[in-house]
Amino acid sequence: MWESSSKQQGSTVYGGTWVESLEPRQLLSAAALSIQNLDGLPYTGRMIFNRINVLDPRVANVVHDKGKLRLLNTGGQTLSINSLSFSGPWKVVGTAPTSIAPGKFVDLTVQFTATKAPAYSYNETGYYDNPRGGGAYFGSLTIRTNDPVRPTQVEELAGWWQSQSEHNAEPSLQTIVNLVGNYKTNIASGHLPTLSESTGKRLYGEEVSSAYWTRADATRNVSVRLLAAWHGQGKAVTLGWYQKGSFASHNLFVASGAEGQSFLPHLQGNPGAPAAGSFASGGVTFGFKIDAEWTDDKRNPQTGGGHHIRFYPVRDRNGNRVANTYFMCSDYGSGGGTQNFDFQDEVYIVSNVKPAGN
Repeated sequence: MWESSSKQQGSTVYGGTWVESLEPRQLLSAAALSIQNLDGLPYTGRMIFNRINVLDPRVANVVHDKGKLRLLNTGGQTLSINSLSFSGPWKVVGTAPTSIAPGKFVDLTVQFTATKAPAYSYNETGYYDNPRGGGAYFGSLTIRTNDPVRPTQVEELAGWWQSQSEHNAEPSLQTIVNLVGNYKTNIASGHLPTLSESTGKRLYGEEVSSAYWTRADATRNVSVRLLAAWHGQGKAVTLGWYQKGSFASHNLFVASGAEGQSFLPHLQGNPGAPAAGSFASGGVTFGFKIDAEWTDDKRNPQTGGGHHIRFYPVRDRNGNRVANTYFMCSDYGSGGGTQNFDFQDEVYIVSNVKPAGN
């Protein structure tokens, strides 16, 4: 499926990136291709997906097996698309365009089509007893055009295939962050399905031990987006924040229960909106609450030291720290749940924060 549209004057947000709208006097003399991943994450040059072979019989899984890639002609001549070629199990949904007029764009719908587990080298799942239950695929989309400066451009593609919903066929935290997302954050040494705490609280890799946080830039809101969720299918998850010293949680958003086993879930009841939100803390020190789990370990059941939420700094594909941005990774252990230490029940990206200690 693809859509073509003229750009409007002013500035527009595409997938979280500001792009100045094009006016005729701004156009270059030759055709010029610019590509944008409209999911926004993990970055413009990489799209991520997932598929499940056997869906949950109670609440059918909604998965992120499709994503949109925007092709913009920022030049002054018609852009000819000479070929679109895939490596790996992906395809374009619908008929691909052959040209784009100056100052216009086309949205390609790219679909992940894997139907079986990939080649196996090590256990990429979030537990130990079903190592062939799921695995990661990697591929690319190569776009060849008449753009004289960049006639060939490549979009990275990564996807998680799992045999069935839940049943320990879910990806591990390292698979989500490092393997599929291509973030260079050090989650832990080696390939660990779980981050166990059999003798009490334990920090792994670059983990930051901080129950509470403040805004890094007081003129901007704190922003949160759900990168991935692999928990009990059908469970809608509420994210909130609370002021230090208070038990009153301010709900930020609720993520879709039908997307409980998926990359890039949407809001509950709003399938067109990413599970994301922002808030102004008013200068107070705050923590986060994910359903019944608190970032303050003392407020959680003390199995494993009450450590149910981990924070890691976000490092981009080149290993550079993304300023004041962290992964927030949860593992259910409250409200009657049994903690299994996979810490990928929800994986959020939190921006404009800095640690304020415990």
